[in-house]
Amino acid sequence: MDFERPGGRRQHSLISGFAAGQIVVALAAALAPAASASTAPQLPSFAQDAPRRPSGSDWNSTRVRQLVERAIARRASWAAEGELTDYQAHASGHIYFLYDLGRGTERHLIKADQLALDLFWLAPDRTRQLIVGQRDKKVLPTDIRYHLDHLTVVMDNLGDRIRLGEGSEVRDALHPAAAEAPGFYDYRLADSVTLEMPHRQVRVYEVEVKPKDASGPGLVGTIYLDRATADIVRMDCTFTAASYLDETLDYFNIRLENALWEGRYWLPYRQGIELRREVEFVKFPAGGVIRAEFKISDYRFNTGIPATFFRGPSVTSLPEERRAAYEFDDGLYDALDPAVAVAPPSLEKIREQASRIVTEMYLQRAEGLRLAVPGISSVFRFRRAEGVYAGPGLGRSMPGGSRLLLGGYAFGAERGQVQGWARFAPTPSYEIELGGYYRRVADVSPWPASSGVTATLAALIDGEDYHEPYWASGGRLTLGKALGPARASVSVSWEDWELAALASDGVISRSYREVRELDAGENAALAVELEKQPVVAVEAVGGASWDVRVEAASHSIAGDFEYVHAAARAAMLWPDLVLGTGVRVSGAAGAVWGGGIPAQRLFPAGGRGTVRGYSFHRFVGNLYSAAGLELSRRIYHPFVSVALFADLGWVGIEGTGAARTVERWNRVGRPAAATDGALIGLGAGLGLVYDILRIEVARGLGEGGLWELVVRVRPDFWGWL
Repeated sequence: MDFERPGGRRQHSLISGFAAGQIVVALAAALAPAASASTAPQLPSFAQDAPRRPSGSDWNSTRVRQLVERAIARRASWAAEGELTDYQAHASGHIYFLYDLGRGTERHLIKADQLALDLFWLAPDRTRQLIVGQRDKKVLPTDIRYHLDHLTVVMDNLGDRIRLGEGSEVRDALHPAAAEAPGFYDYRLADSVTLEMPHRQVRVYEVEVKPKDASGPGLVGTIYLDRATADIVRMDCTFTAASYLDETLDYFNIRLENALWEGRYWLPYRQGIELRREVEFVKFPAGGVIRAEFKISDYRFNTGIPATFFRGPSVTSLPEERRAAYEFDDGLYDALDPAVAVAPPSLEKIREQASRIVTEMYLQRAEGLRLAVPGISSVFRFRRAEGVYAGPGLGRSMPGGSRLLLGGYAFGAERGQVQGWARFAPTPSYEIELGGYYRRVADVSPWPASSGVTATLAALIDGEDYHEPYWASGGRLTLGKALGPARASVSVSWEDWELAALASDGVISRSYREVRELDAGENAALAVELEKQPVVAVEAVGGASWDVRVEAASHSIAGDFEYVHAAARAAMLWPDLVLGTGVRVSGAAGAVWGGGIPAQRLFPAGGRGTVRGYSFHRFVGNLYSAAGLELSRRIYHPFVSVALFADLGWVGIEGTGAARTVERWNRVGRPAAATDGALIGLGAGLGLVYDILRIEVARGLGEGGLWELVVRVRPDFWGWL
């Protein structure tokens, strides 16, 4: 994957080589004795007062204009007015390249880099950075090459004209504290904040900033200004959509935090950037995210750096072997782990703050209709009940939402299909989804057993697609809300179910597993769901995920509830628990009860997706529980890893209503029933090429146990496939 190469523009490699003479000069300056060693910085701790908007808080009030004018004057002259002539400092940082399946979805790591830099500054505005340490690790294959300014520290508060991506992403956006800014930006006092520091408190004003013409290029966000001196203490900002020169850029968020050094100098302390790119020519649910965080420390002031030192490139580096030998104080993944990250993991909050300052339509680029591929199997697949299915998709991203239309034809079943979805985000915390569909193929299982591409290949090769299909027509309305790290949603739906039948005979001369005759008729449902996605890059730092869904439904839109269906699952991952061995523990449970249970809401079990080592869906019932344990270890990274696993499961049938539903389930196909005790499956797996492909062999030890070969791809890829 490579989301960092727009239009063939010149890119820098991670570390650029420079002349040996320049490196020697840099080292000599770095090792020079300090004329004035810094005391410990006074770090800002934002202890916010009770929320209030200060007096004179209208846009461009006299009070805020005076404050901004002071900030502009202070920013232009602070170095000349003080005793500070130069400084040296040290910075350590992490750069992560991740992917997601859409803005706001869980993120997975592709590559991690860690850097150490020595920083040099000479009044009034000359800078130089020396890269002294570097290491990296790929979790997935990539040849990404970063822009140089994504790998270094901002030492000048972004300059009067902001350039990002070496000018290929944002170019010449006006700084809100530049001399010409008052004629370009609107300002508003948003709040008054107290910074708690050792032996003192500093009063800070929070000032919101937006362009006067939000449809044009410009910065949107918040700057925090020292009430006494008008120094910039912190900046949280993003940009209007018109600011982005790169058509693939979705957003670019920046946080710059300063600390008070020597009791008088507000200088860089923590910095973070986050940018996201999307595929340009087709609407595909994949985005590349670059996240960089730096911490700056060990300041030394007035060391007597000669002006000649700043000749030549502003960024240089030690030889590769010297960088590789550098000893870092923290881990490669520490900035991903919320418990130890050097900066708060809240860069994504900057976008939410900006959307309260200007409407979302100015932050998100409006698009025309594009070819949409939500996943490979959404436009082409092969299934037992459909035969070959093919159909295009159209999508459009709009400010605050998106639209998606899919349509196609199942040649084996001789049926057309169509579905359309619209998503709206009226506020950053809420999302509304409305969808309608005609003859969409649905599946009984509450959780998928395989990716779509795996199902297609398995159906063609072995006659099994790992689905229990039926046709559904209807619609659904969902209201979702973010609750910290979790998300809650409530949905109402109405569907008309039709029986599916085997439709793949004749495509390839082979036998296929029969398609079960489930229940036909209407189904009106109210569902509540609560889910917690894994932490960012769970495969690197570990973490927990879970989801719970409860549905109450009737067989008519005006009828009383006739059944209640509940399903829950959870997983916990420790990627390196003991001596390089990863441990994953998972569990799932479900129950459905009532007098009118449809066959579509039973819990099938056996084989991949539940308990490996048994025939697929050999068992069924209205009660279900399962657990799994997996131990994995890299043998030859990134090409080979091994795993040992154990699955445990149970399915029961309780109540006459459930027993009658199981009888209907067994009208067609191999009879299935409850388990006689627990199901146990043991096995081993071989992971290939970053564990993208996993080949597993399992043996069931309980009733009906057999040898099973499972070939699958990484579950976090399933949404694409």
